[in-house]
Amino acid sequence: MHSFSTVIARHEVPKQSQRLLRSLFRLLAMTVLTTALLCLSAGAAEIQDAFSLLKIRKDNQALAVFEELLQRKPNNCGALWGKAEILRRKRRFQESEIILNQVLQKNPDYPPALISLAYIRYHDNRLKEALKLTRRALKSKPLSKENEAMAFMMLGTINSKRSSQGWIINKIQYGTQIKSFFLKAVKIDPGLAEAHLGLGIFYLKAPVIAGGNVDKAIEELTTALRLAPDFATATARLAQAYQAKGNIVEYEFYINRARQLDPENEALKEIDGS
Repeated sequence: MHSFSTVIARHEVPKQSQRLLRSLFRLLAMTVLTTALLCLSAGAAEIQDAFSLLKIRKDNQALAVFEELLQRKPNNCGALWGKAEILRRKRRFQESEIILNQVLQKNPDYPPALISLAYIRYHDNRLKEALKLTRRALKSKPLSKENEAMAFMMLGTINSKRSSQGWIINKIQYGTQIKSFFLKAVKIDPGLAEAHLGLGIFYLKAPVIAGGNVDKAIEELTTALRLAPDFATATARLAQAYQAKGNIVEYEFYINRARQLDPENEALKEIDGS
């Protein structure tokens, strides 16, 4: 590839025009760099604080930070994704998807947005699309440990649903991979509550012959709650595990706690309807 100076010299561009062209090239380069840094713009400390709140499921506090930052910097990808993720958690999927698409227009390989959108596709039972988005996230560079662990957690979750659908061949093809994905997620980021949730649900729901173990489920789900005490889904699943164990006192405690945290939680509704 030829340098800018070589190109203009070959074409005998006048010196005054050369200076103008160089200025235009520098301006173009700065514009490209500014666009690329939209997701890493000012307010990084605020974003990291909000991300920390999001990780421990303090969603309302995190949302307040994201909203305040977006008033000043409406194109901040981190704040946009954070708001979209909270909307997803509140099951406001259409609103969440609109914002996620905005983020991906600015940065097509932004891993958190790809993973959040993958979950929405999973929820809609569009599993092939969910899988494609998750794989895109895993190929993104750079990829933090948290995002890598979340992607493997999603792979386990997608395979779990695939295993539950169709005939025995689905259970063999997809079911054998579930546990390994969750274990990998936990290994990559032991501080990620979602990874422990996924592994806990596997131990809770899998047949004993396939690795199911109620005591291990309780252990993993308890860890998820230690990391994120306001995690409604983990709370509901822990109640379910204690119910399976026959511990009605603990079941009642955690099922009531889940109702306080999120009365419309899907796991809670599943348990109440069973």
